[in-house]
Amino acid sequence: MPHTRTIARLGYFLALSSCILIACYFWLFDRKARPFCHKQIQSGFAIWMHDRQTNAFPNLGGRSRESMLAISNELGGYIRWVDDYRYVAGLTSDDPGDLVLLYVSAATRWTWHGQRPPTRFQEKGWIIVPVDFKLLEHRDPRRLPPGELSERVPVQEFAQRLRKTLDFLKTNQRPNWRTVVAEHERLLESLGSPPGL
Repeated sequence: MPHTRTIARLGYFLALSSCILIACYFWLFDRKARPFCHKQIQSGFAIWMHDRQTNAFPNLGGRSRESMLAISNELGGYIRWVDDYRYVAGLTSDDPGDLVLLYVSAATRWTWHGQRPPTRFQEKGWIIVPVDFKLLEHRDPRRLPPGELSERVPVQEFAQRLRKTLDFLKTNQRPNWRTVVAEHERLLESLGSPPGL
């Protein structure tokens, strides 16, 4: 009988330990706001523009989601990244390379889609994809993974660059700029960025 009780206690201990380890594992790693493969997104943009013989990125009424769906369709239909990103319609491939073309819609601990899930102890930042995908080859390598065509920046820089992009659209009177500005202005206000337009 003492052996049975010892085995039962050991079983309870192992089960409890396993539950605690699993709970810690799921608490420790942050899987939210994981970025998509930006090379695939870049391919969608390139195909869309090539098929239409234009240097303008998609601009379907200035609306982020509808414009991204056009790119997603070039890649074979609906893809999850359409829900996880915000797109700044109205830009062209000839615009200043540091303007924000799209960004992950929430601050994230991720740096790129292929890494292991980051821990909750890592600081959050904003992942942005600039107009000039290749511009990133000349930027600070500590801020972006090689070949991932994006940057992870602090909230202040993200707000400044998004504000600069919206100002550019307004100044250059791009089609549907009011719709674009209204959509992204809400996010800037939530980040505490003063109204700029």
